[in-house]
Amino acid sequence: MFSTFIDVVIAIAMIIGFIVIFQAMYTAVLERTREIGILKSLGAGKLYIVNVVLRETLLIAFGGIILGIIASYAAKAGLRTKFQTLPILITGGWLARAAVIAIIGSLLGAFYPAIKAAQKDPIDALAYE
Repeated sequence: MFSTFIDVVIAIAMIIGFIVIFQAMYTAVLERTREIGILKSLGAGKLYIVNVVLRETLLIAFGGIILGIIASYAAKAGLRTKFQTLPILITGGWLARAAVIAIIGSLLGAFYPAIKAAQKDPIDALAYE
């Protein structure tokens, strides 16, 4: 029963992560409308714009993964000092699973804003402000 609870918590965390990444990347695309217009006017194709947004998302995701792992080990150390008999197990399998979930969620969350950025008209984007 406990594993079902953990699966539900993971699913909820994934949905929340998807929404947060979606909102952050959508806002970033809106704030960079002028930059996207400049790139498109210089000849950048739709695939290039999508690639730029998704690469930025992956960079943020990898930074979050590293900070999450550090926070997990710091919480483990803090709990170990308070509760010496509490067994806390952080395995490589769980770290890999969390990393894969984070990467997939971030890419899914950034895909729509990347497509929207690629579809912007360069003239409208340059006139935006």
